[in-house]
Amino acid sequence: MHHKPLILALLAVIAAGVVTGVVVGLGSATPAARAGDHSTGNGLHAYIVPNTRGPLPACSPDGSDCTPANTVWHFIHVTNDNSLPATAIGTNRATLQNSFVVGSVEWETFVNGVEMPDLAFSFTPPPDASPRSWSGHWLSTATCEGLSAPPCNVIASPAVVPGEDAAIVYSGWSHVDGEPNGTYVFKFTIHGTLNGKAVDLVASAPPIKMTR
Repeated sequence: MHHKPLILALLAVIAAGVVTGVVVGLGSATPAARAGDHSTGNGLHAYIVPNTRGPLPACSPDGSDCTPANTVWHFIHVTNDNSLPATAIGTNRATLQNSFVVGSVEWETFVNGVEMPDLAFSFTPPPDASPRSWSGHWLSTATCEGLSAPPCNVIASPAVVPGEDAAIVYSGWSHVDGEPNGTYVFKFTIHGTLNGKAVDLVASAPPIKMTR
C-alpha cells in the first residue's frame, strides 16, 4: 500500500482547521517527550513534543470526518547550546556563527517495532518548500534586500541560533482506515549544517496507539 500521497493530502486539508486548537495548551517538553533525544556532542540536540498521547481512532480515508481526535501533531525542537558570537552585525539567523541551519527532515514510521517504508517521506523548508502546503509550518528567516522600504521578502533556510530552543517545524499525522493499527513510533532525522559542516540530529516521538 502507498499511503504517502494520502497522508500529505490529509495533512493539507486538516492543517487549516486544526492548528489553532493544537497550539493552545502546549507547554515545555516533558521528560517522556524528550526520551528519544540523541545528542551529537557539538551543542545540538533534538526532541519531539506531541500535542496528544492518544490513542487515535481511525477516520475515513478521504478525510471527510477526520477531527483533532484522529490526529497527532509533532513539534520538532532543536536546542542549540553553543555560544553566541560577540557580534551579530551583518548577519541573520542562517548566517550567524554557531547557528544550526536546517536543510531537510526525514520521517520514518514504525508500527509495533517494525519499520513501514510506505509510511515514510521527507520534507524541506522554504525557500524550496516541499510539500508546499507546509511552507508556513517552518521557522523561517526573512530578510530585506537593501535598505529600501518593505516588504522584507528574501527567504533563507530556517536556523536555530546559539542559546535557543526552537520548534523548527510542526507536522501532523491523521490515522485513517486502511492503515495498520497498533503502537506507532515516529522517528525524525533533521539534516542541517553547523558553521558549514553537515550535522544530522535524530529524535523519536513518544509511542502512540492507533485503533479502529
